[in-house]
Amino acid sequence: MTGGSDAFGDLGPVVSRHPVDHQKRWVNAGCALLIAVPSGWLGAWGWSAAGEGSAGSNRAIGLLLGLALGAVAIAVTQAGRALRGERGEYFEVRQDGLVHGSQRGVAGWSWNRVTSLHVDGDAVNGIATRLGNGYRIEIGLDDGTRLRTDGLARRAGDLGRVLLTRCPHVALKPRIPWYGRAGGWPLVGAAACAAAIAAMLFYITAHPDKEHRIPAGGGMTMVRTTEPGISEAGYAVLSIGMLVCAVTAITLVIAYVRGRAYR
Repeated sequence: MTGGSDAFGDLGPVVSRHPVDHQKRWVNAGCALLIAVPSGWLGAWGWSAAGEGSAGSNRAIGLLLGLALGAVAIAVTQAGRALRGERGEYFEVRQDGLVHGSQRGVAGWSWNRVTSLHVDGDAVNGIATRLGNGYRIEIGLDDGTRLRTDGLARRAGDLGRVLLTRCPHVALKPRIPWYGRAGGWPLVGAAACAAAIAAMLFYITAHPDKEHRIPAGGGMTMVRTTEPGISEAGYAVLSIGMLVCAVTAITLVIAYVRGRAYR
């Protein structure tokens, strides 16, 4: 790749420029963690302290743990996209092609070199807009390059519309999602999650609390101390792990069922 978009003058004048705000991803990830850490701690503490609590307290604990898991998922997704992205990344629409640049360099392609295109979502969609999840663009090129961006690209909706207009030769090609191409692998993953849940349950039952007794004379015994088989933190980690595995297994089964429509 070469530096500087002027090197692609053969693609015609610049029509529009769409920088990608990767810094906002790190801000989103940080905000999500600020929600996840206290809510997860409160949920785990409530779980270990409440015992057989009321239905209301159990719902509150479940809400806190669900909020923590959702926030962690958002943080991981946003941080992962930020790490995959490139500092200073932008898309530049030219009259006769597309330019993609960042601090790593700049490359350009004419419109007829686009081999696949997928534009999905609504660029204006509440919280999803803040996270960039409300819009998704994937571009495949004849040299094997794949470009991806989402709603955090400036005027992402305009970029998507231009791509659909300039690339009619690929814009209407059907796109098979990953679960349509995965075959039976989602069921294998769901079975692995079920096995992990069973293993965690077996670990809990195999480590009961232990009581140490000492003779007190007269044929009587006295309880000296009780040694917990698993600490409160251990119970919290195992509980969250089982919840994550259960949600993942359900998601994979749903993906398998949906994927059958493509086969």
